[in-house]
Amino acid sequence: MKTDIIWVLPWVGVVIAVQSTNGADFSSQVFDYIVVGGGTAGLAVAARLSDDPKVTVGVIEAGPYYESDPLIDTPALAGQLQGNAKYDWMFESVPQTHVNNRVLPMPRGKALGGSSAINLMALDRASKIEYDAWEKLGNPNWNWNGLLPYMKAAEHFTGVDPFRVNSTGANPNEIFPSQGTEGTIAASFNMILYHHSEKAMANRGVFINFDPDSGDPFGLYNSATAVNRTTGTRSYAANTYFAYNSARANFVVLTGAQATKIEFKDSTTRKPNGKLTATGVSFVYNSTMYTVKVKKEVILSAGTFQTPQLLELSGIGNTTILRQNGITPLVDLPGVGENLQDHLLVPTTYELKPGMTTLDILRNDANYAGAAQAQYAATHDGIYSYSTSTLSFINLDYIATSDELSNMLARLDGEVTTDKVTALQTRNMKSKKIG
Repeated sequence: MKTDIIWVLPWVGVVIAVQSTNGADFSSQVFDYIVVGGGTAGLAVAARLSDDPKVTVGVIEAGPYYESDPLIDTPALAGQLQGNAKYDWMFESVPQTHVNNRVLPMPRGKALGGSSAINLMALDRASKIEYDAWEKLGNPNWNWNGLLPYMKAAEHFTGVDPFRVNSTGANPNEIFPSQGTEGTIAASFNMILYHHSEKAMANRGVFINFDPDSGDPFGLYNSATAVNRTTGTRSYAANTYFAYNSARANFVVLTGAQATKIEFKDSTTRKPNGKLTATGVSFVYNSTMYTVKVKKEVILSAGTFQTPQLLELSGIGNTTILRQNGITPLVDLPGVGENLQDHLLVPTTYELKPGMTTLDILRNDANYAGAAQAQYAATHDGIYSYSTSTLSFINLDYIATSDELSNMLARLDGEVTTDKVTALQTRNMKSKKIG
């Protein structure tokens, strides 16, 4: 019988990913761990668990495996992924009061690899102050020093930042102590198009930061990017954590399967708010419902929106909301699905001086685009290997007067004291004033 499992067949030195048409075989197995969501974190967790050959790991992923897909793999084409229903769940916000009731897109990757398949590949870190604030919110050891080893463990840096070569004559193979070299995700730097922003920001008095991953990202820097410079392609969860380990018999990934519910032991007879023990996961594949059983744990890694959704579908959440939607409550946990905080982004557009090369040239100059494609195919570099590069974090006093800053702080203090802000939001906003 064919299965829905992706596996790897070694043949004459070639690795071939095979995908079938039926999910029955997956559901007939009993796994030690089931990971719901084969995305950025889910595949990493599953791969690490499968390091132990005595442990069996099953992964349920709704999207397909887009192996060697040029839109995903080619860095310069990343802008065509978000808002593309083939790769994006196409989630939208509810109307937002403070932006004239507009509905905003909320891109999430619908593929093996999750949003690491459709993002812009920047590998960036926050400041030490911000990570240390997590610990102050009541999470012991969730601070900069505690998390840095794990951040480094995911990275495999190669090459050096061109900023450093051009400005300091650094050894091209030098790696900072803040950067990982033994990890899974390829980390590198753009070698082109970085100098325009360098010159522009220098004219504003913003200095270059050669080591932004050290916990101090202030200034202008060439952001690390998840691009394998040997192949010129995106490095993401599917072509690393999955592809590197898919020959393991104890690591089974099922694609095209939508998880619908976590199954629990004796959930109908347990006492209210008593402990629950997960026994498996129900999922739909090709309009057929299956349930796969688990011995140890179900790990939810279905993303920002679908993880709380699956908890609610399984009876864990705000009792009032669950009953309104015909779901029998198992655990009253009102925080499920609440307190989403996302990045604020205000895009700006500038007219550049003549002679400045940007990605627009690939759309506007067919001859240039053709030559660039040939270069990329032959040597895996050039403009098609370009992804997110320079970033700049600067203090507000670079762009605001002291009076404007005082007004901002006063407004923040006022927001904290209103009844519209939760206790967690209050503590979080207070922590953002540190430093």
